[in-house]
Amino acid sequence: MRSDDQTLRLGTSGWSHRDWAGKLYPHDMPAADYLPAYAQQFSAVEIESTFYDIPSPQTVQAWYRRVPDDFLFCPCVPRAIMHDPRLALTSDTLETFLNVISGLGEKLGPLLLQLPENFRYAERELFEAFLQSLPSPFQFAVEFRHGSWIKDTTFTLLESQDIAWVVVDAPFLPRIARVTAPFAYVRWHGRPGVAQRARHEVDPASALRPWLPILRDLQRQCDRVYGFVRNSFSGYAPRDCHTLLHLTGESTRTE
Repeated sequence: MRSDDQTLRLGTSGWSHRDWAGKLYPHDMPAADYLPAYAQQFSAVEIESTFYDIPSPQTVQAWYRRVPDDFLFCPCVPRAIMHDPRLALTSDTLETFLNVISGLGEKLGPLLLQLPENFRYAERELFEAFLQSLPSPFQFAVEFRHGSWIKDTTFTLLESQDIAWVVVDAPFLPRIARVTAPFAYVRWHGRPGVAQRARHEVDPASALRPWLPILRDLQRQCDRVYGFVRNSFSGYAPRDCHTLLHLTGESTRTE
């Protein structure tokens, strides 16, 4: 557990999108400097790159060194665990990933478990066995992408393991603000199928303002709320996250 009392941790999914150059980062800034520059603005980040590949221990150590002591990383568990084998026969891969990512030490937040869209409640026994294999020193949040999981039995299962139900703004699941762990986890996907031009025309304040009572309610129910905006929400996640910080009365780290 962290010793600081910041109950709302907002950030983006990833920190190195190419189209952020000239906006969040100066055009001439080396990519290696993106993370410390990002950490000057936001207090947490979701590591989306770990969904695609397990980083090297050296990479993880570099991440650790380049951010402030109170910064938090929330890595995505690799798809080689969550998608390709459908949670089966993954103990070695999972152990390897957790051993590497534990190099983040006290800067490690919850780990995100993203289930495939076709992973349905009928496979609950497989999912339950997977949850029971997760080591307790780590915190986990799970993002379901099929509506068959919206059941009281799902919430009860997550509560029994202290695993957070991920609250989403997304086309694949309705907005259900349930707290099943000592922390809550929110992801703003937006509508990834919308054309790029239309995404850039989204007014983030209008789109995000309805989330304010939800975030306040989540904060009342748990110790900490993590929230991450994906670039698909409006085409530029840092702007959306800054909007959220303003709407919630939080300050950017440079203010």
